[in-house]
Amino acid sequence: MLQEYIKNKKVDIIDIIGISMVPAEFFYHIYNNYKDRCEWFGFFDFDEYLEMHNEPGKNIDLKKYLSNPSFDKCESIGFNWLMCPDNNLLHYDERPLLERFPFPNYNDNANGYVKSMIRGKLDRIPFFPLKSSHRPEKNIKECDANGNLITNYNPFGMNPNFEHAYLKHFNTKTAEEYVNKIKRGDLMNKDYEPMERIKCFFSHNKFTDEKLKIFEKAFNLILNRNDYKNLYNGN
Repeated sequence: MLQEYIKNKKVDIIDIIGISMVPAEFFYHIYNNYKDRCEWFGFFDFDEYLEMHNEPGKNIDLKKYLSNPSFDKCESIGFNWLMCPDNNLLHYDERPLLERFPFPNYNDNANGYVKSMIRGKLDRIPFFPLKSSHRPEKNIKECDANGNLITNYNPFGMNPNFEHAYLKHFNTKTAEEYVNKIKRGDLMNKDYEPMERIKCFFSHNKFTDEKLKIFEKAFNLILNRNDYKNLYNGN
């Protein structure tokens, strides 16, 4: 399906393999190159799902959501993450993410993190000199997902708000998939340290011995279950 949008010039693929820059620096270049072509930029990952509704259980599309007059004053809209744990699955399967991980964790500490949607045609640089794409600069007029202006700026996030919109975030997926993520690294961390990343996994997912064994086998480790069994910060 994506190929059709590329063919019709509605999607551009920009190859950044081998380019060394932090995400905020990359998004700065993207914004400058495209800001006059777009009304809004959503700086989201491909596997993050923006969900919007005007009342519980009634989802709306992005155009209707942004038509709310409360956003007229906004240059940026901040969407909280809603973390989706592994739902006690162990291995990858081909079902869509929303089917595999249908139960989010409303109490996860990481729900305070924010991803931003930035209005086009701004004469200011939204992310510079920050090192993260999660928040714009303080001089950008930012609203929360309800259209309320943010007055107590925090560069790291804001109190979770899931009333009208949020980003479902699949940080770990299953233990098997997280093993691959640790080995692969990412744009900021080419080499993850396995022991710390395994602790991160169990801070977002309920502990089981089966999950721990997957990590032990993948990294040829013997792990103490007591170091991991009480890390989960969920409900």
